[in-house]
Amino acid sequence: MMCERTNHNRQGLRYVLLATALSISIPGVSAAPLEHDAQVPRIGTSPTFTKNVAPILYQNCVRCHRQDGPAASLPLVDYDTVMRKAKELRDVVSSRQMPPWPADSAHSLPFSNDPRLSQADIDTVVAWVDAGAPRGDPADLRPPPIFNQGWLHPMGRAPDAVVSLPQFTVAANGVVPYIQRLMKVPYSDDRWISALQVRAGNPVLLHHMGITEVALPNGVTPDLMASLDDYASKIGAPSGTLQVQHPAVEDSENQGAIDMLGIYAPGTTFETYGDGNGKLLKGGKNLYINFNIHYTTTGKEETDRTQLALWFSPNPPDHVLYRTPSAVRSIIANGRELLTDDPGTKAEGTGYALPPILANSDHYELIGLAAYQRAIVIYQLQPHAHVRARDFKYAAVYPDGRELTLLTVPHYNYHFQLAYELATPLTLPAGSKIIVTGHYDNSERNPQLQHLGDNESARKCGPGNVAYFGRQNQSWDEMFSPFIQYSTNAKSGPTLRLVTAVGCLAPRPVGGWRLIEGSRALSTHEQGTSSAELASNSRIRLGKERYQLLGADVFNPGQFSGSRVVVKGVLITARGGSGINVTSMQRAGVSCPP
Repeated sequence: MMCERTNHNRQGLRYVLLATALSISIPGVSAAPLEHDAQVPRIGTSPTFTKNVAPILYQNCVRCHRQDGPAASLPLVDYDTVMRKAKELRDVVSSRQMPPWPADSAHSLPFSNDPRLSQADIDTVVAWVDAGAPRGDPADLRPPPIFNQGWLHPMGRAPDAVVSLPQFTVAANGVVPYIQRLMKVPYSDDRWISALQVRAGNPVLLHHMGITEVALPNGVTPDLMASLDDYASKIGAPSGTLQVQHPAVEDSENQGAIDMLGIYAPGTTFETYGDGNGKLLKGGKNLYINFNIHYTTTGKEETDRTQLALWFSPNPPDHVLYRTPSAVRSIIANGRELLTDDPGTKAEGTGYALPPILANSDHYELIGLAAYQRAIVIYQLQPHAHVRARDFKYAAVYPDGRELTLLTVPHYNYHFQLAYELATPLTLPAGSKIIVTGHYDNSERNPQLQHLGDNESARKCGPGNVAYFGRQNQSWDEMFSPFIQYSTNAKSGPTLRLVTAVGCLAPRPVGGWRLIEGSRALSTHEQGTSSAELASNSRIRLGKERYQLLGADVFNPGQFSGSRVVVKGVLITARGGSGINVTSMQRAGVSCPP
């Protein structure tokens, strides 16, 4: 499935990958919730499987670790199987390796899908193993949860719609271009999605999948689209170059950007949106669900047939959710803010040509930013990258300058790419900004790059290779896709202006930075800066305006102190003066006069 142990250790890899789903919080199945505290053994007695341990496994593990589940290689339903793995179970539970949770909860907001066991549950499992893993009275054993044909909806509800992709066969080695498959939307009216699940037919083979809804022009068919794609391939152009599809549902805060209906990556298989929330599936003529599928080779021929399940709500939701790569409106790579017209291929999901990660480089940094002109409510955070990614951090800068850390993932694991569901949705007022920082390690010290095996894909992931950010990235390439899922509310307040201004950068006496001798703030449509804009702005005359610069430290402003700079961001107007929540800061022309 990726740059990791292949061939000789496929079974071990399958366990590592599929155990991911333990970290998905499913709000119940057809069995009633189990109260563990009532099963804690009395002092002087040993816990048993039937009375004490099985309830813990049924509540936290068997949704995946069962014979027909994604972790079927290690079922944890019956006593005999669990007893044989008792010591291993004790070790991974007591060390909190399982259920896995890559986030640093001490430096993150609370999340509803935090799967970590209580200390009482951990103590029960450890005491059971240390006591010799006794079976207990069969009469104490509750029935295991029942799953409806493998679908993980609360209360076992069957999907309202299942989209089954055709079976794909992938060769043992070589580069596998992304596969685009369009499936007709069969509805004439709009549908509101309340829950969604992607079930990978072959999780070792399926690398990732992006799911969107697109509209084709009248007279254009999927067969014609496929022909255009074949022609693009023959002339050496990337897949999708000649496509004429358009987003059916656009990201409400980024006109022209498509809403991600769903995302599959190792660890994300089911999501539900909560009461009053939902995603839009447009109904009508010539609308299609677009599956953008990335397979990677494993050293042997593989097949896959993946399915998408949808659950609908009968009524329109109070809040329509959108999913998009958030902090990619401007990007800083290794301390340098990139220009929108830098030469090179635009990295997938961004409007920037990201510099490659050099061979044997142990530190590569990307910082992405996005400001919001309207208030938004964030429900989910999901960093996505490949095997060289080391850590991620999401932070918000409010229009009053206050900063808040949202999510810290200190040990990003490519095999556990979780979608973190906020326990309480976070409202960011108009004028706020999101900053996402990611670090990458392309050295032998990166544990993900150790013991890669002899598969062709694995060899290309070795630290001796340069890693590129391209349009359709293979597993040995890299990505920077800091997704958020959010809603907007047109009644939540005014839409603020996105502006650009030129002035002299100076430190504030009380800390922070300000723009002095500034020009009048002019409206703009881009949060990043191009070389043409820099050339034009260098000729703008300075003025008498002053702006407090919010969240400017990420640009290392000390390097520009006393210089003439062009600044972009959302204009904040308050009694104490004007401020700009900065999304771009570039030197423009000569230094300012002393």
